Formats: sequence, C-alpha cells, structure tokens
Amino acid sequence: MEENKGFPYRRFVIILSLLAVLTVLGVASYASLRLGIFTVEEIEISGNNRISEREIIKRSGLHRGLSSIFFFENQVEEDILGNPWIRTVSVNKEFPKKVRIEIEEEEVYCIVISGGGKPFYISRSGNMLGSGNFDMGLDFPVLIGEVIENPDLLKEALDILELSKSSIVLNWNDISEVHIDPIYGIKVFTNDNRRIEFDRNKIVEKWDKIEKILKHSDSLGLKEYYINISSENMGVVNFQPPSASSGAKDG
Repeated sequence: MEENKGFPYRRFVIILSLLAVLTVLGVASYASLRLGIFTVEEIEISGNNRISEREIIKRSGLHRGLSSIFFFENQVEEDILGNPWIRTVSVNKEFPKKVRIEIEEEEVYCIVISGGGKPFYISRSGNMLGSGNFDMGLDFPVLIGEVIENPDLLKEALDILELSKSSIVLNWNDISEVHIDPIYGIKVFTNDNRRIEFDRNKIVEKWDKIEKILKHSDSLGLKEYYINISSENMGVVNFQPPSASSGAKDG
C-alpha cells in the first residue's frame, strides 16, 4: 500500500511535463505563425548546374512563410533526392529565417541504348539519369544490350570503362561501344575498329592482360583488330595485315 501512494504524484508530474511541452510548442507555433519570428523568408541553393532552383524548391516542399520549426531536414533531403540527377543533398536551417540547400549533382558516365533504341544517360553507379540529348552532349561511350536486366553485367561493363580512364593503351576516349549479352558476356569496340571480347568475371585480371597485349603489339609495330581474352589461361589476337597496319600508322 505504501508503494501506491507515490503513483498519483508521479502521474501528476508526467501530466505537468506534457503540459509544459505543449505550452512551449504552442508558444513557438504562435511566434512562428503570428509574429513571423521563425518563418522561412530565404531559401539559398548552391551546387546545382543542370537542375533548376524551381525543381529543387518544388521537391523540397519549402516556401516563404512556412514555419521553420515544423519541418525536418532529413525528410526534405529525402524528397529532393527523388530527382535522379541529385547525388547528395544537405539541408540546414539557419535560424531565424533562412534555409540553406547544398546540392551535389550526378555526372554523366556513359550512355545506355534501351530496347527501343533511345539513348539514356547513366551515372558511374549505374543509375539512369535521363534521356540523352544534343544540348547535354552525346559524346560518351555507349552501352548496348540488356543492361538494366543484368545489374552484374552492367557493373562489369562500368568497371571496364573505369579502368580505361587511367590507361595509356586503351583509354576512355578510345572506346566507342560496349556490348552486353547475358550469354556471350562483354565485348568492347573501339573508335579505330578493334573488337575485344572479355566475356564475364575477373575483369581486372583480364584488363591487365589486355594492356600487356596492346603494349607488346605496339612495341612490335603491330595493330590488332580482334582480341579475345575470355579464357583465363590464354588470349587470342588477330592482327591487321602489315600494309593495313602501316597505313593506319601513317594516317
């Protein structure tokens, strides 16, 4: 019985605490909505180049006169990230009247040709960004095949493009198309009409083999038109005839 005597008191304290919280929220709400102390008057956006400020503000749900107390930064960030061109976003309240939105946009990594033949931009992580167009440029390596349906194949194709960025014998700018097939794997076509078959798996090891083949061929003054390194133990190389090879060099 003695233990129960304290129960009404504890309940009374809890009720008083809740009333205090509600009072604070009520005062804050009144100050925000009636007096305009904590209402949004300025929204500053930085880091956006491709995406308009209007698009960002529309997705954020923010507007002038909105109470800065009754929205949460993480929810606003999640809403803004709904645009595929946005890689990261940071939303910060700067009381009493300012909200700062910092954007990091995705970069076009390559182009994917869909089943209908329409080009789409894709990011390094494999996210579809939007339709290709002349205004933003179309001079990127092109991925062709069942790309979206095969995420593992897509990753391997993107890894090949990433390896080419630091290569002196088969550079990013040398690659025209990357064909992706669930049965035959990955084939790379270059701007000077070379065809390189990677197949699947162990892409880094196969890339090292490609670089060795190309460096050795160059040291001999030879030009390849077909390389197959689908086997882990050996590679097949077909060279252009000497006249064609020298003609290509002279050109």
